[in-house]
Amino acid sequence: MGADWALVAPDWASLDQTWKNPLPFVLWPVCGKPLLAYWLDEAVRNEASAITVFASDRPHLIRAWLDRGEYWSKKIGVLSGDPPAGGAVHLMTDLPGAVEELPSELVARWFAMHRRALSLRESGALLIDREISPGVWVGPGAAIAPSAVLTPPCWIGPRARVGARCRLGPDVFVARRAVIDDDVEAEEAVVCEDTYIGRHTRLEKSIAQGGLLLNWKLGVAVNILDDFILADLGPSTLRPSFAERLLALLLWAPCVLAGALLNLGRGPARQTVAATPSGPLTLHTWPSGPLLLRRARWLGAVVRGRLRMVGILPRSADQWEALPPEMRSLLERSPAGLLSLSDLHSCHDPSGSDEWMHAAYQAGAPDGEGRRQALRAAVGIAFKTPLS
Repeated sequence: MGADWALVAPDWASLDQTWKNPLPFVLWPVCGKPLLAYWLDEAVRNEASAITVFASDRPHLIRAWLDRGEYWSKKIGVLSGDPPAGGAVHLMTDLPGAVEELPSELVARWFAMHRRALSLRESGALLIDREISPGVWVGPGAAIAPSAVLTPPCWIGPRARVGARCRLGPDVFVARRAVIDDDVEAEEAVVCEDTYIGRHTRLEKSIAQGGLLLNWKLGVAVNILDDFILADLGPSTLRPSFAERLLALLLWAPCVLAGALLNLGRGPARQTVAATPSGPLTLHTWPSGPLLLRRARWLGAVVRGRLRMVGILPRSADQWEALPPEMRSLLERSPAGLLSLSDLHSCHDPSGSDEWMHAAYQAGAPDGEGRRQALRAAVGIAFKTPLS
């Protein structure tokens, strides 16, 4: 049995000024899996008796990713701060076993780790991906047009699509479910998952994520508004589904009536919130009763497609301005809703000191775990009566 392993996640959030990724660096995917996963594999190969991750940067997101637990044979702890003296301490700033110096700029470092991840692979190794030619790896379910030319090193993720006459590589990494249309040329580039690249496009020293194009060499990022050039293929989360709108329509009139009767003689408070799919929105909230009745008039906004039934709490312009830039970048990608995970923890006001932590978890937890927790607790949240 090996020694206890302490894996230390670097706190590099302040260095991520260009991408503003909602995940800590150790959860950034490298050829299909997070950097942390490489280190956990290494610890298991070395028969570590126990594994503890020490993280100061968004440890709740690391904990949520680990809590899925389907890949690891050992229980893994997550603690904030620094590891104790002694024992095997490993700083996760690079892939295990790497010795060459990487760029100091964060996104450039991440890109270089993709190249290194492929170079460390062994031909014939037992992997989900298959090596179709030296240095060219393809994941399961990927479809590549016969006329496409892939120059090593190159990695095409699971269920990705590469169109006719594409010329990809060297150093091109296409994540799962990405779609590369016909006649695309790319060199030294990463295409993130669920991203569409339009035909006749050229990428060089760039990262494409949805509608965001980031040049890792120059350190600049641009939002591309034309969907025929770049587009996000992931499911839209900002607007309510038809089922949500129908549910809100059925609840609207009886809840408004019940809320008005419960608050006879007391008018609702009025608030203008800024972040909705269609711009500013005025919400009216009664002072008494369960949350569903207090916010009964919000149901009309769900019916009109302005709010979701479950999301982060809506914020005013001043409340958005009060957020740190990296937190605002994260929360702006998450839909506002009538009910929130922070409500479950008795944080009903976005200006509260603890509300942002629950909102960040709901918005940024891997694989939508934060939203799923809010959905599972939605009925209890709806009938929760705040103390004031």
